[in-house]
Amino acid sequence: MRLINIVSLWFLGITLAALLIGTLVIYEKLGSEIDFELGMELDREIESYAERISQGAPVETLVFDKLQIEEIPMDWPIEDLWLRDTLAYHDAMNTNETQLKASRSFKINGAHYRISYYNLVVEADDITETIVTTMLTVFLVQLLFIGFFLWAISRKIFRPFHNSLEQLQDFTLQKNVPLSFKKSGVFEFNLLNSFLEKMSSKLLKDYRNIKEFSENISHEIQTPSAVVRGKLELLMNESINEQQALLIQSAFDNNERIRRIVKSLSILAKLENDEFETPEPMDFSRGLENVLSRLEEVIQMHAIQLKKNIQADVILQIHPYVAEILIHNLMTNSIKHNVEGGKIEVTLDSKILLIKNNGKTPSIDPKEMLGRFKKDEQHQDSVGLGLAIVDQICKNYGFNLKYTFEEPFHIIQIDFR
Repeated sequence: MRLINIVSLWFLGITLAALLIGTLVIYEKLGSEIDFELGMELDREIESYAERISQGAPVETLVFDKLQIEEIPMDWPIEDLWLRDTLAYHDAMNTNETQLKASRSFKINGAHYRISYYNLVVEADDITETIVTTMLTVFLVQLLFIGFFLWAISRKIFRPFHNSLEQLQDFTLQKNVPLSFKKSGVFEFNLLNSFLEKMSSKLLKDYRNIKEFSENISHEIQTPSAVVRGKLELLMNESINEQQALLIQSAFDNNERIRRIVKSLSILAKLENDEFETPEPMDFSRGLENVLSRLEEVIQMHAIQLKKNIQADVILQIHPYVAEILIHNLMTNSIKHNVEGGKIEVTLDSKILLIKNNGKTPSIDPKEMLGRFKKDEQHQDSVGLGLAIVDQICKNYGFNLKYTFEEPFHIIQIDFR
């Protein structure tokens, strides 16, 4: 949910709660005020009739449907004003209605009179309905206006923040352009933008340094590695004994291992930094067939049976060079970790790439071999970066990679969708 909507909902919720509480308070206050004023009005009416009795007016001439006057014992204490609801007949409505009855006693001219006076009371339900209807109508109109103006004001206030978010979404290390934000009228936004500008500049600087270091070390190691390789090949052509030949071969193998490690780490760094060009539609079926064709001699040399079920014209959004690395690493892995006379099954359609190969039971969880330099103890000559590169490619392009072992097959499945 957008920030502006969250702020608006919170504000409207708090406002609505405050308005509802206000409605209840007004209702209670209004009800008590009505009762008080009616009581005072009835008390004044009672006092006026008591005054007329004291002036000699006959009691029987004063009594009517709203007024009751009864004589009570003289020795009873004077009764204070007493209010209560009662049902009484109402002539105009021709029915019994709830009325407020006020009673009070007076000692006048040697007699003790209790005077009671009635008045029609609007029922609580009527008051509630009127108040609630009126208040809710007013509050709903207020909420609509408040909500609209709050949304409009918040949209204007948060505009610099949204501009910053848009620039952050467009920011990439490859563009090599630090973030730069316009000044806003909000101190906190300016503080945030200033921090982001400094961080982007530092990120670009660190990225350039790491990239330069990676390129330099790759070049500086590969050059002497090639020289060492050439000299070792020359030595192997010389007249040497068996022990010397073994030492030279060991040096040659380790030199090749260093070269492969440097190359693999360089590819991993480029993948993690997303340095490859924008992906484009690529015929993955043809790319897979090309790699299998190049590896055909190696497969035959290991007496491996290759079974393939490749759907034609499987198009994926992926950089061609990255796709080749992905396929090559998976296939060389299935060959290297196979058994003599084993099998490789390759299945491809628009949804998945599935590669199954024979192999020994792994000494570690297959999922762990997706990490850097993670390898089976049975294959110590492996660099341990091939599947890490495959895993990084799948992460970059949103593919789902699964590696499992089901006796006697190692199974790698890549879900494209």
